[in-house]
Amino acid sequence: MSNVSTDSFLNAMKNLLQNQTEENSKAFEKEINNTKFLSPVVILNKNADNNLQNSDVSFIHIEDAENNKLFLAFTDWEKFNKFKKENPFTAIDATIKDFHYMLTVIDTEAKGFVINIGDEALFIPKDTII
Repeated sequence: MSNVSTDSFLNAMKNLLQNQTEENSKAFEKEINNTKFLSPVVILNKNADNNLQNSDVSFIHIEDAENNKLFLAFTDWEKFNKFKKENPFTAIDATIKDFHYMLTVIDTEAKGFVINIGDEALFIPKDTII
């Protein structure tokens, strides 16, 4: 299964996770603005053409230990499928602009989003993208 995000983004994320320097942060910020993620959703009502146009979708979120709501983003299908397991989720492409919209319009109480929940998770706080 292939990556949705670019290799340059994945390298920038890896570097930031290993060493949170100003240089790595700037490289990550540059790359995140140009990448796509898989965002898990439940499609509530598909239209007759079986596409998402005019369909209602519900973005999947988790809650951390302090009950903070966090949206989810995945860089590839393998990581998404580990999370999905037996749940009826599907995924749609999402960009940082989409997450900005989700955090400022759809659910203003959410605290941010998590890229690749699990071993290599990276939390992106809401206040860093608005």
